[in-house]
Amino acid sequence: MSGPAARGPGGVREAAPAKLNLGLRVLGRRGDGFHDLDSLFVHLDLADTVAVRVASDAGAAADRHAASEVTPAGDRLLRAPSGDAWLDDRPLTLGPDNLVLRAVARYRLAAAATGVVVPPLELELVKRIPWGAGLAGGSADAAATLRAMAAAWPARVELPALGESLGSDVPFCLSGAGAARVGGRGERVVAAAVPPLDLVLVYPGAEVSAGAAFGWWAVDRVDVPPPDEEALRAGRRVPLHNALEPAVAARVPAVRDALAELRALGMGPVAMSGSGSTCFAWAADAASASRAARDLSQRRPEWWVRAVRSACAASGG
Repeated sequence: MSGPAARGPGGVREAAPAKLNLGLRVLGRRGDGFHDLDSLFVHLDLADTVAVRVASDAGAAADRHAASEVTPAGDRLLRAPSGDAWLDDRPLTLGPDNLVLRAVARYRLAAAATGVVVPPLELELVKRIPWGAGLAGGSADAAATLRAMAAAWPARVELPALGESLGSDVPFCLSGAGAARVGGRGERVVAAAVPPLDLVLVYPGAEVSAGAAFGWWAVDRVDVPPPDEEALRAGRRVPLHNALEPAVAARVPAVRDALAELRALGMGPVAMSGSGSTCFAWAADAASASRAARDLSQRRPEWWVRAVRSACAASGG
């Protein structure tokens, strides 16, 4: 969920909220190699920030940031500190494979076909969402970049189509919905009404690729009940099922440990988000979530542990 882009002398700045899966059912493998899903997504109040501006003295700017590289198109992606020491200490790829730069390249190409020329850019990324964590951090960054590009260089470009080409979670991240029922490989997004949830997130530091998680599911195939949207809308604390969780937990000890620690809190439903490795517990309220996150982070300082809140309604993006 995002508000209007912030414009100023430094360019356009967009928030990139994380997503969480409140249940995930895998319906089967498609002919294109992806899987059909049935999931209930919610956005969180945890967000990266993407800033887009015309490149000027990129070299001087790079001196103030982490290492970066210039793409053939002349774009440069810089990483600014977030203040979250746990994440700021982790390396992050800033080259052409980063979804921010891939989103720029896709938008530039589509805009050029309509006669709109996008100049070389300097982009700044602030990471507050762990990557490789099942929270759509990269997809959220891609969606925010597309919104910023469209605000700065309007063109007759279909953002949803561009988003779908960048990743399965990008359509939801572009949708502006606080919560949505998501189907297909992620392209079918229907806004849903789910009350705000107070949550404890645990990312135990193990990156799990979606490809690996779905491959493990194919070996240890399980089905789970679909997300009970009606019960959640009514505020009932129902179990949350992720079909990928058993296979991932069986092969990634960090996920198994995170789930066990969260269940030991005795707070409410516990599950893994997406393909992992982030796991979460549903707390009774914000105070309970904050207290549990503080206590757990003291016991497991090697883990990234945060109390967050989910969004609750659709909004314009």
